[in-house]
Amino acid sequence: MKSFVLNLVIAVIWLFLSKQPSTGVFFIGFFLGFVMIAAFSALLDGGDYPRRCLAVTRFVGMFAVDFVKANLSVARTVLFERRESLHPDFITYDISGMRRGEILLLSYCITLTPGTTTVSVSEDFRTLVVHALDADAPEAIRRQIDRRLRQPILKFTR
Repeated sequence: MKSFVLNLVIAVIWLFLSKQPSTGVFFIGFFLGFVMIAAFSALLDGGDYPRRCLAVTRFVGMFAVDFVKANLSVARTVLFERRESLHPDFITYDISGMRRGEILLLSYCITLTPGTTTVSVSEDFRTLVVHALDADAPEAIRRQIDRRLRQPILKFTR
C-alpha cells in the first residue's frame, strides 16, 4: 500500500509540473512512478508491488477479452442455437483456501461474464454454486473458471 501511495504522489507531482495537466499526463506520471519504484524497489522497500501491479493489469486485460468473447458466444447461442440444444444447470465450484475478498471478486467476475451467474456461497465458504447457460461439460467450466479467473486473482492478491 505504501508503494501505491508513493506511485500516486509521483503521478500528482508529474501532473503539477506539466504545462498542460490532463488525465493522460497523470497516467504518464503514474507509469514513470511505477518504473522508478520497480527499479528501486529494494531501496524503497517496494516489496512485491511491481509484481502485483503487473498481475492485476494482466487480469484486467484477460478479463476484458473473456468478457467480449462470452458476450459474442451468448449472442450466437441465443440467436442461432435451438433451445433443445442447451443444457442449463447448476454446478458447484470449490473455493476452499480462498479469502473472503477473493471469493467476492471471483463471484463478481463469474456473474459479469455472460452465460454464467454466481448463485450462492456455502455457509462455510468452501463451495460456490454457479448457474451456467450451457453446462454440458461442467468439468470444463470449472477448469475455465480456475484457469481464467481464480489463478489470476490469486496472483495479485497474494
